[in-house]
Amino acid sequence: NEGFNKPVQTFRSGAVGVSIWQRQGKQAPYYEFTLSRSYKKTDDEAGYAQSFRADNIEALRLVIDEANAWIQERRDLNAEATDS
Repeated sequence: NEGFNKPVQTFRSGAVGVSIWQRQGKQAPYYEFTLSRSYKKTDDEAGYAQSFRADNIEALRLVIDEANAWIQERRDLNAEATDS
């Protein structure tokens, strides 16, 4: 459950962030990710939304690409460890 675990990696671009979560499968770990957009609430507290604006598109692309590269690197390392 995401509320009880910390992400294994986070990438940010401006107000947009991606958090990567490691899960344990039956035979090997796997990764999932969540996207969020931060904003300031009226009381100056930080808020987080899962909806995005058109001007977030480039930031979304950037953090998704970073997450994809990070996850792929871990998959490759896991495959190498399994092969040895």
